[in-house]
Amino acid sequence: MYVKYIHIILFWDYIKELVILAKKPNYYDVLEVSPRARPGVISSAYKVLIDEYRPESGEEDKRVTVLLEEAKDTLLNPKKREEYDKSRTSLVGKVVGGYRIIEKIADGGFGTTYRGEQIQLGAPVCLKHGHFISPQDEKLLMEEAAAIWDLRHYSLPTMRDFFKIEDGSPVLVMSYVPGLNLEQIVSKVGGLDSEHVCWIAERCLSALKYLHYNGVVHGDVKPRNIIVQPDTHTIVLVDFGLSVIRPSVDSKSKGYTPSYAAPEQVKGNPLLPESDLYSLAVTMIYALGGDIEAKRVPSSVPDSLCDFIKKLLVRDVLNRPNWQKEDLCETISKIRQKEFGRKGSNMKPIKGLKGG
Repeated sequence: MYVKYIHIILFWDYIKELVILAKKPNYYDVLEVSPRARPGVISSAYKVLIDEYRPESGEEDKRVTVLLEEAKDTLLNPKKREEYDKSRTSLVGKVVGGYRIIEKIADGGFGTTYRGEQIQLGAPVCLKHGHFISPQDEKLLMEEAAAIWDLRHYSLPTMRDFFKIEDGSPVLVMSYVPGLNLEQIVSKVGGLDSEHVCWIAERCLSALKYLHYNGVVHGDVKPRNIIVQPDTHTIVLVDFGLSVIRPSVDSKSKGYTPSYAAPEQVKGNPLLPESDLYSLAVTMIYALGGDIEAKRVPSSVPDSLCDFIKKLLVRDVLNRPNWQKEDLCETISKIRQKEFGRKGSNMKPIKGLKGG
Protein backbone atom coordinates (compact mmCIF):
# COMPACT_ATOMS: atom_id res chain seq x y z
CA MET A 1 0.00 0.00 0.00
CA TYR A 2 2.87 2.38 0.84
CA VAL A 3 4.42 1.79 -2.58
CA LYS A 4 1.08 2.50 -4.23
CA TYR A 5 0.79 5.94 -2.63
CA ILE A 6 4.39 6.81 -3.45
CA HIS A 7 3.59 5.99 -7.08
CA ILE A 8 0.45 8.14 -6.98
CA ILE A 9 2.37 11.06 -5.48
CA LEU A 10 4.90 10.85 -8.29
CA PHE A 11 2.08 10.74 -10.84
CA TRP A 12 0.44 13.77 -9.22
CA ASP A 13 3.74 15.64 -9.43
CA TYR A 14 3.75 14.86 -13.15
CA ILE A 15 0.24 16.31 -13.52
CA LYS A 16 1.18 19.48 -11.62
CA GLU A 17 4.20 19.91 -13.90
CA LEU A 18 1.89 19.73 -16.92
CA VAL A 19 -0.34 22.44 -15.48
CA ILE A 20 2.50 24.74 -14.41
CA LEU A 21 4.38 24.47 -17.71
CA ALA A 22 1.20 24.39 -19.82
CA LYS A 23 2.47 21.14 -21.31
CA LYS A 24 0.34 18.58 -23.08
CA PRO A 25 0.46 15.14 -21.47
CA ASN A 26 2.46 12.41 -23.14
CA TYR A 27 -0.16 9.68 -23.18
CA TYR A 28 2.47 7.00 -23.73
CA ASP A 29 4.23 8.09 -20.53
CA VAL A 30 0.90 8.21 -18.72
CA LEU A 31 0.23 4.55 -19.54
CA GLU A 32 3.91 3.66 -19.15
CA VAL A 33 4.12 2.11 -22.63
CA SER A 34 6.30 2.57 -25.70
CA PRO A 35 5.05 4.64 -28.65
CA ARG A 36 5.38 1.40 -30.63
CA ALA A 37 3.01 -0.44 -28.24
CA ARG A 38 0.23 -2.49 -29.81
CA PRO A 39 -3.42 -1.99 -28.75
CA GLY A 40 -3.38 -5.10 -26.58
CA VAL A 41 -0.38 -3.83 -24.63
CA ILE A 42 -2.00 -0.41 -24.19
CA SER A 43 -5.24 -1.98 -22.98
CA SER A 44 -3.40 -4.20 -20.48
CA ALA A 45 -1.37 -1.26 -19.16
CA TYR A 46 -4.54 0.78 -18.66
CA LYS A 47 -6.24 -2.02 -16.72
CA VAL A 48 -3.26 -2.41 -14.38
CA LEU A 49 -2.87 1.31 -13.77
CA ILE A 50 -6.56 2.18 -13.38
CA ASP A 51 -6.80 -0.49 -10.71
CA GLU A 52 -3.74 0.90 -8.94
CA TYR A 53 -4.89 4.53 -9.13
CA ARG A 54 -8.63 3.94 -8.58
CA PRO A 55 -9.92 6.99 -6.62
CA GLU A 56 -10.36 6.36 -2.94
CA SER A 57 -10.50 9.65 -1.13
CA GLY A 58 -8.96 12.69 -2.70
CA GLU A 59 -9.12 14.95 -5.72
CA GLU A 60 -5.58 13.96 -6.65
CA ASP A 61 -6.64 10.36 -7.24
CA LYS A 62 -9.51 11.51 -9.47
CA ARG A 63 -7.23 13.68 -11.61
CA VAL A 64 -4.95 10.71 -12.14
CA THR A 65 -7.78 8.45 -13.31
CA VAL A 66 -9.12 11.16 -15.65
CA LEU A 67 -5.69 11.36 -17.27
CA LEU A 68 -5.54 7.58 -17.59
CA GLU A 69 -8.98 7.56 -19.25
CA GLU A 70 -7.89 10.29 -21.70
CA ALA A 71 -4.75 8.35 -22.57
CA LYS A 72 -6.64 5.10 -23.10
CA ASP A 73 -9.38 6.71 -25.21
CA THR A 74 -6.81 8.43 -27.42
CA LEU A 75 -4.39 5.56 -27.94
CA LEU A 76 -6.98 2.83 -28.49
CA ASN A 77 -8.82 4.83 -31.15
CA PRO A 78 -6.81 4.41 -34.42
CA LYS A 79 -7.86 7.77 -35.87
CA LYS A 80 -7.27 9.68 -32.63
CA ARG A 81 -3.93 7.96 -32.13
CA GLU A 82 -2.76 8.82 -35.63
CA GLU A 83 -3.72 12.49 -35.14
CA TYR A 84 -2.09 12.53 -31.70
CA ASP A 85 1.12 10.98 -33.01
CA LYS A 86 1.34 13.50 -35.83
CA SER A 87 0.84 16.46 -33.50
CA ARG A 88 3.33 15.06 -31.00
CA THR A 89 6.13 14.14 -33.37
CA SER A 90 6.11 16.93 -35.94
CA LEU A 91 9.03 19.29 -35.44
CA VAL A 92 7.95 21.88 -38.03
CA GLY A 93 8.19 25.37 -36.54
CA LYS A 94 10.09 24.16 -33.48
CA VAL A 95 13.64 24.84 -32.34
CA VAL A 96 15.72 21.81 -31.33
CA GLY A 97 19.39 21.77 -30.43
CA GLY A 98 20.02 25.20 -31.90
CA TYR A 99 18.25 24.42 -35.19
CA ARG A 100 14.95 25.84 -36.44
CA ILE A 101 12.80 23.32 -38.32
CA ILE A 102 11.32 24.86 -41.46
CA GLU A 103 9.55 22.09 -43.38
CA LYS A 104 9.18 18.35 -43.69
CA ILE A 105 11.00 16.76 -46.62
CA ALA A 106 9.97 13.11 -46.34
CA ASP A 107 9.00 10.23 -44.08
CA GLY A 108 11.17 7.14 -44.00
CA GLY A 109 11.81 3.91 -42.17
CA PHE A 110 13.90 5.64 -39.51
CA GLY A 111 11.65 8.65 -38.98
CA THR A 112 11.11 12.02 -40.63
CA THR A 113 13.55 14.18 -42.56
CA TYR A 114 13.28 17.98 -42.32
CA ARG A 115 14.83 21.07 -43.84
CA GLY A 116 15.99 23.50 -41.21
CA GLU A 117 18.57 26.13 -40.41
CA GLN A 118 21.26 26.69 -37.82
CA ILE A 119 19.83 29.63 -35.89
CA GLN A 120 22.99 31.64 -35.26
CA LEU A 121 24.40 31.25 -38.78
CA GLY A 122 21.17 30.98 -40.74
CA ALA A 123 22.85 28.09 -42.60
CA PRO A 124 20.57 25.45 -44.17
CA VAL A 125 20.68 21.93 -42.74
CA CYS A 126 18.92 18.62 -43.15
CA LEU A 127 17.69 16.90 -39.98
CA LYS A 128 16.63 13.27 -39.64
CA HIS A 129 14.42 12.77 -36.58
CA GLY A 130 14.14 9.19 -35.37
CA HIS A 131 10.77 9.24 -33.63
CA PHE A 132 9.12 5.96 -32.61
CA ILE A 133 12.21 3.94 -33.50
CA SER A 134 13.39 0.88 -31.65
CA PRO A 135 16.71 0.76 -29.79
CA GLN A 136 18.05 -1.29 -32.72
CA ASP A 137 16.98 1.39 -35.22
CA GLU A 138 18.48 4.11 -33.02
CA LYS A 139 21.74 2.19 -33.17
CA LEU A 140 21.48 2.16 -36.97
CA LEU A 141 20.92 5.93 -37.01
CA MET A 142 24.05 6.41 -34.89
CA GLU A 143 25.97 4.11 -37.21
CA GLU A 144 24.77 6.18 -40.17
CA ALA A 145 26.32 9.26 -38.57
CA ALA A 146 29.51 7.41 -37.70
CA ALA A 147 29.88 6.01 -41.23
CA ILE A 148 30.79 9.34 -42.82
CA TRP A 149 31.36 11.64 -39.82
CA ASP A 150 34.97 12.44 -40.77
CA LEU A 151 34.65 11.96 -44.54
CA ARG A 152 34.69 14.93 -46.92
CA HIS A 153 33.78 14.55 -50.60
CA TYR A 154 31.84 16.80 -52.94
CA SER A 155 29.37 13.98 -53.68
CA LEU A 156 28.68 13.12 -50.04
CA PRO A 157 26.68 14.98 -47.38
CA THR A 158 28.58 16.36 -44.38
CA MET A 159 27.59 15.25 -40.89
CA ARG A 160 27.01 18.27 -38.62
CA ASP A 161 25.55 17.07 -35.32
CA PHE A 162 23.88 14.26 -33.41
CA PHE A 163 21.80 14.75 -30.27
CA LYS A 164 18.61 13.72 -28.48
CA ILE A 165 15.64 15.97 -27.84
CA GLU A 166 13.48 16.17 -24.72
CA ASP A 167 11.54 12.96 -25.33
CA GLY A 168 14.76 10.98 -25.83
CA SER A 169 14.41 10.56 -29.60
CA PRO A 170 17.57 11.05 -31.68
CA VAL A 171 18.22 13.73 -34.29
CA LEU A 172 20.92 13.48 -36.95
CA VAL A 173 21.95 16.78 -38.59
CA MET A 174 23.57 16.87 -42.05
CA SER A 175 24.35 19.43 -44.70
CA TYR A 176 21.28 20.32 -46.74
CA VAL A 177 21.50 19.20 -50.37
CA PRO A 178 18.96 20.89 -52.68
CA GLY A 179 17.72 19.15 -55.80
CA LEU A 180 15.58 16.28 -57.03
CA ASN A 181 16.66 12.69 -56.58
CA LEU A 182 17.23 10.53 -59.64
CA GLU A 183 13.95 8.68 -59.13
CA GLN A 184 12.01 11.96 -59.16
CA ILE A 185 13.81 13.13 -62.30
CA VAL A 186 13.11 9.92 -64.24
CA SER A 187 9.49 9.98 -63.08
CA LYS A 188 9.23 13.55 -64.37
CA VAL A 189 11.05 13.37 -67.72
CA GLY A 190 11.37 9.66 -68.49
CA GLY A 191 14.54 7.71 -69.21
CA LEU A 192 17.66 9.84 -69.63
CA ASP A 193 19.98 9.69 -72.61
CA SER A 194 23.20 7.73 -72.27
CA GLU A 195 25.49 10.73 -71.87
CA HIS A 196 23.58 12.00 -68.85
CA VAL A 197 23.59 8.56 -67.27
CA CYS A 198 27.35 8.36 -67.83
CA TRP A 199 28.19 11.58 -65.99
CA ILE A 200 25.81 10.71 -63.17
CA ALA A 201 27.36 7.24 -62.88
CA GLU A 202 30.91 8.60 -63.01
CA ARG A 203 30.24 10.96 -60.12
CA CYS A 204 28.60 8.11 -58.15
CA LEU A 205 31.65 5.97 -58.81
CA SER A 206 33.92 8.74 -57.56
CA ALA A 207 31.95 8.89 -54.29
CA LEU A 208 31.94 5.10 -53.95
CA LYS A 209 35.66 4.87 -54.64
CA TYR A 210 36.28 7.36 -51.83
CA LEU A 211 33.90 5.55 -49.46
CA HIS A 212 35.34 2.14 -50.21
CA TYR A 213 38.90 3.41 -49.77
CA ASN A 214 37.84 4.60 -46.31
CA GLY A 215 36.26 1.28 -45.41
CA VAL A 216 32.59 2.24 -45.89
CA VAL A 217 30.12 0.24 -47.98
CA HIS A 218 26.99 2.30 -48.67
CA GLY A 219 24.60 -0.65 -48.82
CA ASP A 220 21.64 1.12 -50.43
CA VAL A 221 22.65 2.68 -53.75
CA LYS A 222 19.45 3.42 -55.66
CA PRO A 223 17.83 6.31 -57.61
CA ARG A 224 16.07 7.70 -54.54
CA ASN A 225 19.42 8.07 -52.75
CA ILE A 226 21.13 10.03 -55.52
CA ILE A 227 20.35 13.76 -55.51
CA VAL A 228 21.06 15.31 -58.89
CA GLN A 229 21.87 18.99 -59.39
CA PRO A 230 21.48 19.45 -63.16
CA ASP A 231 22.56 23.11 -63.22
CA THR A 232 26.05 22.16 -62.03
CA HIS A 233 26.09 18.53 -63.19
CA THR A 234 26.85 17.28 -59.71
CA ILE A 235 25.30 14.55 -57.59
CA VAL A 236 25.23 13.74 -53.89
CA LEU A 237 24.89 10.19 -52.60
CA VAL A 238 22.72 10.23 -49.46
CA ASP A 239 21.13 7.99 -46.80
CA PHE A 240 23.73 5.86 -45.05
CA GLY A 241 21.24 4.04 -42.84
CA LEU A 242 22.26 0.62 -44.20
CA SER A 243 25.99 1.34 -44.45
CA VAL A 244 28.64 -0.90 -42.98
CA ILE A 245 32.05 0.26 -41.78
CA ARG A 246 34.89 -2.14 -42.56
CA PRO A 247 32.66 -5.19 -43.05
CA SER A 248 33.98 -8.58 -41.95
CA VAL A 249 32.84 -12.18 -42.27
CA ASP A 250 30.76 -11.60 -39.14
CA SER A 251 28.98 -8.52 -40.49
CA LYS A 252 25.21 -8.88 -40.87
CA SER A 253 22.96 -7.27 -43.45
CA LYS A 254 20.90 -4.41 -42.00
CA GLY A 255 18.33 -4.65 -44.76
CA TYR A 256 18.10 -3.87 -48.45
CA THR A 257 15.95 -2.51 -51.26
CA PRO A 258 14.89 -5.65 -53.20
CA SER A 259 15.07 -4.32 -56.77
CA TYR A 260 18.55 -2.86 -56.32
CA ALA A 261 20.25 -5.20 -53.85
CA ALA A 262 23.12 -7.46 -54.93
CA PRO A 263 22.49 -11.24 -54.69
CA GLU A 264 24.85 -11.62 -51.72
CA GLN A 265 22.99 -8.85 -49.88
CA VAL A 266 19.63 -10.56 -50.42
CA LYS A 267 21.11 -13.78 -48.99
CA GLY A 268 22.18 -11.89 -45.86
CA ASN A 269 25.89 -12.32 -46.57
CA PRO A 270 28.40 -9.60 -45.60
CA LEU A 271 28.42 -6.54 -47.83
CA LEU A 272 31.44 -5.85 -50.02
CA PRO A 273 32.33 -2.78 -52.09
CA GLU A 274 31.33 -4.83 -55.13
CA SER A 275 27.78 -4.95 -53.70
CA ASP A 276 27.51 -1.19 -54.20
CA LEU A 277 28.75 -1.57 -57.79
CA TYR A 278 25.97 -4.07 -58.56
CA SER A 279 23.37 -1.67 -57.15
CA LEU A 280 24.79 1.19 -59.20
CA ALA A 281 24.48 -0.90 -62.38
CA VAL A 282 20.77 -1.51 -61.69
CA THR A 283 20.39 2.21 -60.95
CA MET A 284 21.94 3.01 -64.35
CA ILE A 285 19.43 0.71 -66.06
CA TYR A 286 16.61 2.55 -64.28
CA ALA A 287 18.02 5.94 -65.28
CA LEU A 288 18.23 4.83 -68.92
CA GLY A 289 14.56 3.89 -68.87
CA GLY A 290 15.30 0.16 -68.97
CA ASP A 291 13.73 -2.82 -67.22
CA ILE A 292 15.38 -3.26 -63.82
CA GLU A 293 13.66 -6.58 -63.08
CA ALA A 294 14.85 -8.17 -66.33
CA LYS A 295 18.14 -6.19 -66.12
CA ARG A 296 17.62 -5.00 -69.71
CA VAL A 297 18.67 -1.64 -71.18
CA PRO A 298 16.99 0.15 -74.12
CA SER A 299 18.31 -0.75 -77.59
CA SER A 300 19.55 2.82 -78.12
CA VAL A 301 22.24 2.48 -75.44
CA PRO A 302 25.80 2.17 -76.86
CA ASP A 303 27.34 -1.30 -76.71
CA SER A 304 30.31 -0.13 -74.66
CA LEU A 305 27.99 1.22 -71.96
CA CYS A 306 25.91 -1.96 -72.05
CA ASP A 307 29.05 -4.01 -71.56
CA PHE A 308 30.11 -1.82 -68.63
CA ILE A 309 26.75 -2.29 -66.92
CA LYS A 310 26.74 -6.02 -67.67
CA LYS A 311 30.08 -6.68 -65.97
CA LEU A 312 28.90 -4.90 -62.80
CA LEU A 313 25.85 -7.19 -62.76
CA VAL A 314 27.75 -10.47 -62.54
CA ARG A 315 26.00 -12.52 -59.86
CA ASP A 316 29.18 -13.95 -58.36
CA VAL A 317 30.57 -11.10 -56.29
CA LEU A 318 34.12 -12.44 -56.68
CA ASN A 319 33.91 -12.11 -60.47
CA ARG A 320 32.74 -8.50 -60.47
CA PRO A 321 35.21 -5.65 -61.08
CA ASN A 322 36.78 -4.07 -58.02
CA TRP A 323 39.02 -1.09 -57.38
CA GLN A 324 42.14 -3.25 -57.14
CA LYS A 325 41.53 -4.73 -60.58
CA GLU A 326 40.25 -1.64 -62.37
CA ASP A 327 39.72 2.08 -61.91
CA LEU A 328 36.06 2.19 -62.92
CA CYS A 329 36.03 6.00 -62.95
CA GLU A 330 38.68 5.92 -65.64
CA THR A 331 36.84 3.18 -67.54
CA ILE A 332 33.59 5.12 -67.79
CA SER A 333 35.52 8.27 -68.68
CA LYS A 334 36.97 6.40 -71.68
CA ILE A 335 33.46 5.28 -72.66
CA ARG A 336 32.34 8.90 -72.62
CA GLN A 337 35.25 9.90 -74.86
CA LYS A 338 34.58 7.05 -77.28
CA GLU A 339 30.79 7.40 -77.54
CA PHE A 340 30.27 11.16 -77.15
CA GLY A 341 33.60 12.61 -78.24
CA ARG A 342 34.30 14.20 -74.86
CA LYS A 343 35.03 13.25 -71.25
CA GLY A 344 33.19 16.29 -69.91
CA SER A 345 29.44 16.81 -70.14
CA ASN A 346 29.75 20.40 -71.44
CA MET A 347 26.82 21.15 -69.08
CA LYS A 348 24.39 19.53 -71.50
CA PRO A 349 20.87 20.23 -70.15
CA ILE A 350 18.46 17.48 -69.16
CA LYS A 351 15.42 17.90 -71.36
CA GLY A 352 12.19 18.44 -69.46
CA LEU A 353 13.84 19.95 -66.40
CA LYS A 354 14.04 23.65 -65.69
CA GLY A 355 16.51 25.16 -68.15
CA GLY A 356 16.61 21.92 -70.13
